[in-house]
Amino acid sequence: METNALTTNHVEFKKKVLDAAIKKHQTVIDDFRLGIKEMLGSEGIVNEDEMDLTQQEFNTEMVQKSHHIADQLAFANEEMKLLYDMAPTINYVHNTIQPGSVVVTDRDTFFVSASIEAFEAEGTKLFGLSAESPLFKAMEGKKKGDRFSHNYSDYLVIDVF
Repeated sequence: METNALTTNHVEFKKKVLDAAIKKHQTVIDDFRLGIKEMLGSEGIVNEDEMDLTQQEFNTEMVQKSHHIADQLAFANEEMKLLYDMAPTINYVHNTIQPGSVVVTDRDTFFVSASIEAFEAEGTKLFGLSAESPLFKAMEGKKKGDRFSHNYSDYLVIDVF
């Protein structure tokens, strides 16, 4: 799989990857915040004749949903902090797969950082991969040219930096 990551200065590419990851993750945080705001704004939309029990049930449901989203938002904020904390070390080029590595495989390209949906940097599609994930655990410590397996899929490490 040919990617721009293979033909670009690794340090400069990693800086762009981190920036793109932060921007992508910020959209997730913004969506959670909007969801909470919309839920809180929908309070009281029940007909006054049905207000007693129905209103209480509605309010309870909205509170539970907003707490669930708030928990997700708190987790997303922790992951964002992790991304910002990587900035001072993003210049390090790794020979083995570890947190902060960009990992190019024959299947996908990963940024070991936080769990982030597919995003793009310099025309290369990447996936943010948490250091707590089983996929990372399968690839941790591997080098360029090594192979690993996860969920019945085999991967060849084409590059690590």
